[in-house]
Parts: sequence; C-alpha cells; structure tokens
Amino acid sequence: MKKMFVFVVAVLVSFQVTAVAAGAAAKKISYGHIFTTEHPVHIAAERANDILKQKSGNRLELRLYPAGSFANYKDSIIAVQMGTLDFAPLSTGVDYYKPSGVLIGPYTFADYDHWKKFKQSQVYKEVLDNVGKNAKVKHLAMYTFGFRHTTTKNLVAKTPEDFKNFKLRVVDHPPYPEAATVLGAVGTPLPIGDVYMALNTGVADGQENPFTQIVTMKFYEVQKNLILTGHMLAVAGTIMAQKTWDSLTAADQKIVEEVFADMANHIDKLVIEGEAKLLQELRAKGMNVIEVDKKPFMDRVQLVLKKYPDWVDLYKKIQAVR
Repeated sequence: MKKMFVFVVAVLVSFQVTAVAAGAAAKKISYGHIFTTEHPVHIAAERANDILKQKSGNRLELRLYPAGSFANYKDSIIAVQMGTLDFAPLSTGVDYYKPSGVLIGPYTFADYDHWKKFKQSQVYKEVLDNVGKNAKVKHLAMYTFGFRHTTTKNLVAKTPEDFKNFKLRVVDHPPYPEAATVLGAVGTPLPIGDVYMALNTGVADGQENPFTQIVTMKFYEVQKNLILTGHMLAVAGTIMAQKTWDSLTAADQKIVEEVFADMANHIDKLVIEGEAKLLQELRAKGMNVIEVDKKPFMDRVQLVLKKYPDWVDLYKKIQAVR
C-alpha cells in the first residue's frame, strides 16, 4: 500500500512539472525600430521571431515595436544601453568607434559581392566587437539598405570632370556630403523635404539617393537621368542590451547570434531583390539609366580619407577582402 502511495505521488509530481513546463510563458525580449511594417527590417524581424521561437523551443520570443512605437532612433539606442530595451538598430556606430564611419564612406564597398565577402571576414567581426565594446552593447550583425546613385535633369555625366560646377544636393550630415567630393560636384546641403522643389526650380541640379528614395519621393518627375554611380552603401546593424545578453545561457546566446545573423542576411536579400524591381520601375517611368566607369570616381576617395584619418586603416582592411 505504501509503495502504491509513493508511486501515485511521483506520477502526480511528474505530471505537474510537465504541465508547468508545457504552459510556461516564453521569455519576451523587446525589439524597437523606426521602420514601417512594410520595410525589409520589420519583415525580416518577423521572420527572425519565428526562427527564434523554433530554435529555442518557444522559450524565447521577440516583442516587436515598429515605426518608432517604443522610441525614436537615438532614444532606442540609449534604451538598449540602459537595458530598458533589448534590441534596436544602430547605423555605423561612428559615435562610439570613429573608424566605423568608413562603412558609409564613398566607395568603401565596390559592389554587393564585396559587401558579402566583408561580412564573412575577420575584419567584420572586429568591427562588431569594437563598436559593441565602445557602445557597451552586444553588436550582433549588420545589413545594407542599398547603394546610393545620382540623378540629373539634363546632364549626362560619366566622369568627375562632367560634374564640375554641378550643384548636387547632399545630406547635411557627415560623411554624406563627401558624395560631392568623389563625384567632383558642388555639395548643396538641403533637408529631404525640400529636395523635390529644389530640383524643380534649379536650386539644385541633381541629387543622390538609393532607388527607394528616388521612387518614393518621385524625383523621376523632375530628373531625367539616373547615373549608376553606386558611390555609397547605406548600412546598419542590430544591437542588444548587454544585460540581456549576459542573462542568457551560452546555448541561447548561440541561438540569438545565429538568428540575427540570418535576419541581417535576409534584409540584404530583400534589399538587393527590391533594387532590381525598383530599377525596372524607374526605367518604365522614363528615366534614362546610365552605366559609368566608377574608377575615376573611386580614385578621388583619397581626398576623403585625408579628411578622415581615423578611417584609413579600416578602409585598407576592407579593400583587402575584395
């Protein structure tokens, strides 16, 4: 009788433990970003959440805060540093590690194959580590928003000499004005909201942006030529609160690293595939698409490196992985 009682108790305890484990809520980790739900970052984050739940056996789950619903870009970074937000995007991290500004410097990356090789290199790992260490966060992975190209109203420019005295609208935030330096143009800083009118009235002769911006801002209505200068690659990455990272087991840390590396690669894929469709759309809208020899422009990168000596060493290392 006593043995039967012990057996029944053991079965009941086992059942209760199993029930608790099965019903245990997943640990929800917060991810705030400024992008819309249609943006590649959010689309890839939703996919990452599915993979995270699968790999962790539903123990870990992302709670997504899109479109600035948690905080704006800068405040999200601060929140991750403080540990009140678990994940957020970070651009190059130049505010914490000056050499990383070269990641969006002119012609740091020649093409997408160069970007992919960089992400497979030891140099990439060093950048993640250095930015993370200086920002006091865990830097997980980086992705791209695409190359910036040039548009003009009438000028068919293929060399820096062609761009002489050309008023190029540039972003008024370093190092974006250096687009004018490598193209040989005259930089004209303007807020993005003023660009369409400036192009229409001649305040600026042309502008430079990724295909997405050219389409959404309808610059094709006031610009005839799309010159594929591909002079800058826009990049960003995902950072994680150090406190949250340290709270995970080694096995879960490995899962998180794998999931966010996959997420970054998926964003790259979405952006590159999207560019092909956008280029086709711009052709259909009547833009004259012009291929150029980038070498004359790339030769002018030295002018930029003289202004940013902190970039030189990392720039050389990135070129070496081509």
